[in-house]
Amino acid sequence: MKRILALFFALVLLLPSLAFADVIVEPDNGFYRTHQDECRHQEGRTYLADGPDGKLDLYTAPNGVVADTVGNGTALYCQWIYTDKQEIVWGFSERIQAWFPLGYTKIQYDHATFEVEHMDEIETPSGFVERDYETVYLYEYPGAPDPIQLDQVGLMAEKVYTDSEGRQWGFVSYIYGIRSRWFCLDEPGNGQLSEGKKEAVPSGFAAPEKLPAASRTGIVAAVVGAVALLTLLVVLLLFRRKQKA
Repeated sequence: MKRILALFFALVLLLPSLAFADVIVEPDNGFYRTHQDECRHQEGRTYLADGPDGKLDLYTAPNGVVADTVGNGTALYCQWIYTDKQEIVWGFSERIQAWFPLGYTKIQYDHATFEVEHMDEIETPSGFVERDYETVYLYEYPGAPDPIQLDQVGLMAEKVYTDSEGRQWGFVSYIYGIRSRWFCLDEPGNGQLSEGKKEAVPSGFAAPEKLPAASRTGIVAAVVGAVALLTLLVVLLLFRRKQKA
């Protein structure tokens, strides 16, 4: 009995750490379930449709059936990536349950884009300690629009960047469910440091020379199948009526 009670209390003590653990939620998608080992997880990034002829096809699965079509500029949030045998890289958006070729997208400027562009200017500090802030604004990147306000919080800069105005910015990888944000070390309570939204940049994936024919013929097959099924139902209905007569 004592051992059971000891185990119970140990589990209770572990609950806070379990609650805040960095859990990756896997998508409820048929293709993902059968190709789980081949799919790569990434921190969620927003891609913008940039397909030929001003539109982008969305698929039920890589090399699958076209499920929908969106206009260029449409935002597509992606956390999972798959590369097929033809080296076409596909992204999966769980929000709309669709796959799309990343080579036909641009990427919304974000913290990862900023870090690549300013790699040589970002430093890893030494001697920094956590500080308590009455109010602090977290930016997607230094000068980004729509910062998030937090009150009564402790933060420690994991990386440091100095902008063109001489202001120092600190990077925090995770706080209260918020990931990868920058805050101004010189003016932490200033939420007016936005320099406007930056333009989207190339996604870095090669555009496919052509998408598999199966992607389009799948629609035709589905339509033909539906027509055949409807025809069969009509024939059966007429046959039954003839029998009753």
